[in-house]
Amino acid sequence: MRLYRDSLFIGRKAVISDLHLGLLRFYDRSLIERAKDVAEKAETLIVAGDLRHMGKRGRHEDFINEVGEITELILIRGNHDIGIKAEKSIRIGKYGIFHGHAVPDEDVWDARYLIFGHAHPAVFLRDSVGGYRERVFLSGEIEDNKRVVVLPAFNDLCASTAVNLDRPAGFMFRRYDYKKWNVILLDGTILSID
Repeated sequence: MRLYRDSLFIGRKAVISDLHLGLLRFYDRSLIERAKDVAEKAETLIVAGDLRHMGKRGRHEDFINEVGEITELILIRGNHDIGIKAEKSIRIGKYGIFHGHAVPDEDVWDARYLIFGHAHPAVFLRDSVGGYRERVFLSGEIEDNKRVVVLPAFNDLCASTAVNLDRPAGFMFRRYDYKKWNVILLDGTILSID
């Protein structure tokens, strides 16, 4: 498993999450092009939920067609993905992938590594004029030596939750002490939350 910008690779399978196509329609083309760049490096691209932004007209069909021409495409249903044919969750060997807004299937939950999005994690970094939010991965351990990796929102215009200030959305953050997990900047720098 390796991180590449705001995506995660499991061998030749890439995982991204939270594109929210349609959030700001003028930005959809840029997101599709970035996703195609990731897809060209993979034999499969997995979108771990929220391909579209609920209630907004976006270019999710363009995304499905264009990325699907490059590589195999697997869609996992997020809470915004009304009307999109997608899986609830999937398991690839020891990796369980789901969106993060709902508990996944038991087989996926039993995986050694849990990979999900939904939370849009960020970290607030203070600077001389106050500070700014930087999108991040979260990585940590939960029960039975399971590892978790929380994906950043692929759409960098999405509002992100600064995990060093607020609790992110999703059941995992109510169940587990994420403040013991690592924060990983998109350049690979590892920080602690506290």
